[in-house]
Amino acid sequence: MENKNLQNIAEINLKNLFKVLAKRKIAFLTAFIIIFIIGLVFTFLFTPEYSSNLQITLSDNEIFYNNDLFEYFPEDASALWIIPYTKNNDQKINYIISKLDPIYSQLKSDEILDNTLKSLNNEITKEQLRNSLNVSVDRWIGIITIENYAKTPEMAYSINKYMLDSYIGQKKTELENAYDTFLEKLGPEIELSKKEIESLEIEAEKKMMDFALEWYASLEEMSLNKIEIEFVDPELSKKLEIAFEKYEVLNTTKQNMISNKNLFLDRISVVKPPKLEDVRNTSNYLRNILLSLIAAAVIGIISAFAVNYFKSPKND
Repeated sequence: MENKNLQNIAEINLKNLFKVLAKRKIAFLTAFIIIFIIGLVFTFLFTPEYSSNLQITLSDNEIFYNNDLFEYFPEDASALWIIPYTKNNDQKINYIISKLDPIYSQLKSDEILDNTLKSLNNEITKEQLRNSLNVSVDRWIGIITIENYAKTPEMAYSINKYMLDSYIGQKKTELENAYDTFLEKLGPEIELSKKEIESLEIEAEKKMMDFALEWYASLEEMSLNKIEIEFVDPELSKKLEIAFEKYEVLNTTKQNMISNKNLFLDRISVVKPPKLEDVRNTSNYLRNILLSLIAAAVIGIISAFAVNYFKSPKND
């Protein structure tokens, strides 16, 4: 019974609605057309949105995978984005992601935003620039996609270009500082390594001489002819082996760094650079038109009921 009453009430309300709209169709149509036109003007003239994107990853080279360097100088190796060698591609990608993961917060840092705004001649605000940015990470292949949105194709392209330039410049400066610091440290470390080798060689020679003297003395006591044998202290031999290995690592690393400086600094590889011709219009016109239709219909109905209310006989 209750459901039937509710159904009757709904039918009465719908009948009243159509009755009012038919009676006040001019008010309804006037409001509908005005709001719909405003919505269309706003959609096509004031809300175009253009998107520009780029993709980056870490440059890959055998020089960046060094087990020994990571063992001897883990902090310096990490600062230079050098890791232990691995044939496991997943481990490489995880390393790449770990270095690029902070990019979202870094791109929104004041330094990057201010540099970008300066290049853009402050045509937009810092908040607009920050809100226009979108960063996504493809963890399967280790690629970062940076996308931004703007009101014109030129602005979308310029934002991406200048932001990329600023980010690469910042990273290059950080890596160059780490490079200079480590290269400066390598010189004294190599000298210390050479001195350690010389000291161990002197100690080994002394032990060999002492052993030879003792050996010959024991042979004389037993009235035996001199028999030459070679004595090697296993502990000293191991220390010398480690010292030579370290010296080789340090010396080779220094030569590689001097010969391949650009490889150590240009770690950001641009997979897909921003291009003006690649800028897309991402405005959702259909959505905006539908929203305009809904808004126009709602305002039209309200207008029709308002006119009907004020022009009804009881309000005269």
